[in-house]
Amino acid sequence: MAKQTFFRTEQDLKKLVKMLREGDKLYAVQDIETSMSPWEDSQLYTEHTVTRWSWVARDWTIDGSSWTVATLVHQGGVYTEPPAGMRAMSTPGPQVAGPLPAGQEFGRDLDHAELARLEGRVTADRVQHRKDGRGLKGHKNKWF
Repeated sequence: MAKQTFFRTEQDLKKLVKMLREGDKLYAVQDIETSMSPWEDSQLYTEHTVTRWSWVARDWTIDGSSWTVATLVHQGGVYTEPPAGMRAMSTPGPQVAGPLPAGQEFGRDLDHAELARLEGRVTADRVQHRKDGRGLKGHKNKWF
């Protein structure tokens, strides 16, 4: 199959249905909500396999389900090859945090003021932890 894009028109859907065969791969673009994950791509593609012809729906079904090619076309664009410059939904996302390589943990050395502030935070956390534990020692927890 040549690389083509099919969008929401019935004419494109008819062309696509005529040229598809069992086992062909189709790629559909999905919009991703990025308000809760701003590091994620705004669009990813999903891969679908044409499984069989449905005489009831008069269309090709995909992935062995009752979904048809027409469902994908009406949801958005259908591609016959993976869209260029777009990541598949099944691949891992970009790494936004994690350990740095050995020897590059810090971009610079910490000065005395920064070390004192960090040590003070650790001490304050320990004191607060002790205060949170007071009153419970030696007493049974009453849940009523």
